[in-house]
Amino acid sequence: MLLTRRHTPPMHAVDWCIISASIGAVTLIALWLRRYVKGVSGFLAADRCAGRYLLTLADGMAGMSAIGIIGVFQQQYHTGFGGSWWGGMLGPVGMIITLTGFIIYRFRETRALTMGQFFEMRYSKRFRVFAGMLAWTAGMLNYGVFPAVTARFIIYFCGLPVYLVALGPLQLNLTLGAVMALMLGTALSATLLGGHVVVMITDFIQAQFVNLVFMAVLVLLVVYFGWSDITETLKAHAPKGESMLNPFDRGSASDFSVWFFAIGAFNVVYTYMAWQGNQAYNCSARTPHDAKMARVLAVWRSGVTWTVISLLPICAFVLMHSTASAPAAAATHAALDAIADQTIHKQVLVPLALKQIMPAGLLGLFVAAMIACAISTDDTYLHSWGSIFIQDVLMPFRRTPFAPRQHMRLLRISIISVAVFAWVFGMLFTLREYIFMYWAITGAIYTGGAGAAIIGGFYWPRGTTAGAWAGMITGSVLGVLGT
Repeated sequence: MLLTRRHTPPMHAVDWCIISASIGAVTLIALWLRRYVKGVSGFLAADRCAGRYLLTLADGMAGMSAIGIIGVFQQQYHTGFGGSWWGGMLGPVGMIITLTGFIIYRFRETRALTMGQFFEMRYSKRFRVFAGMLAWTAGMLNYGVFPAVTARFIIYFCGLPVYLVALGPLQLNLTLGAVMALMLGTALSATLLGGHVVVMITDFIQAQFVNLVFMAVLVLLVVYFGWSDITETLKAHAPKGESMLNPFDRGSASDFSVWFFAIGAFNVVYTYMAWQGNQAYNCSARTPHDAKMARVLAVWRSGVTWTVISLLPICAFVLMHSTASAPAAAATHAALDAIADQTIHKQVLVPLALKQIMPAGLLGLFVAAMIACAISTDDTYLHSWGSIFIQDVLMPFRRTPFAPRQHMRLLRISIISVAVFAWVFGMLFTLREYIFMYWAITGAIYTGGAGAAIIGGFYWPRGTTAGAWAGMITGSVLGVLGT
């Protein structure tokens, strides 16, 4: 059975031209850059030639995923400035850590290509394989939802028709599959062509574009909404005990309470550099000092960037609740009412609200920016999880190293396998939880125990292999059960 539905009006022709041009530009840049990849070291770590400014923007862009932005939309729409205040408390913690060069300086000094390789240097080969399997499993489950969430944003925001086909008990969204294939294909082509060299430079270029687009969106919101309208609406419509202005009046909040942010502050220290989604950036700096300074600069940049992004869902909340924006709110409700799945409803609420006030041209730029965020994270994660499986799970069993050509072929096959898994996972699995909650669950599989092994390995001379095993197993089990 085949059904066709549109949830919002389609985009203008100029918007589609902008979106197509942005995707085409990434592909052309990747084709041009592939000439600079000379071997396995270049494919895995860009021959360790990255300077601090390149790393600041490229690594930051790799972490600014479209799904992460949608996650911020979900969180900030419910917490407002009250939650932002608690989240902002993490800023000084991150700055202090980066100024000391915590972990990153010493890791770069080891010249290890992966954290698993450091584990073998410090502990044992068996522990490297175990940690690699744990990191790869957590990473694959975590990344599996990325393409689907991004594709659904594109479908509902751009007003694409949704084609559903029933295959026995399964109901497959063909539009979702096509959009995911296009997004993953673009990221996959960039990754396969030049490894981390292409990934890093394309991420750097896309970061410049995204900064300009979000500044343009911010200007629009400042012109459209008055500050008094924002504060009065947040004050009038926040539930009791869940203030969106007063950070100390959030005792009744259940989804994103004060404890959510307190645990986040602890994790900033304990799990620092434990998550391996961007592992190639950790080893590609020219020197340990460049690696440290890139992290210092990234804290300032990300603070400003995410502050701008956090304002978007707050303005969307005002649009949905202010009497002055009643027509736009009504149009948004009409689009949301056509979406039966409440999880998707929460994911696209803020984008669909913002769409009501964006003019043609800016709509296309906003979608192009979100696609750039998605591609920059997709190519980084494809490269990371594909590389980790070969480097930390497969290679330790080899008595002799792979020949360079064989090594490159296996890396590419592994990366393709990650993309195929993400597509299949996205087609079959529907996320029912808040994005950040799902990340916490899947991430804890590895980071719950990795923090102890990493910190102990670098800063506790008396740490033993038995202690690393105990810390990894205990921390991971407690992390998953606690979540």
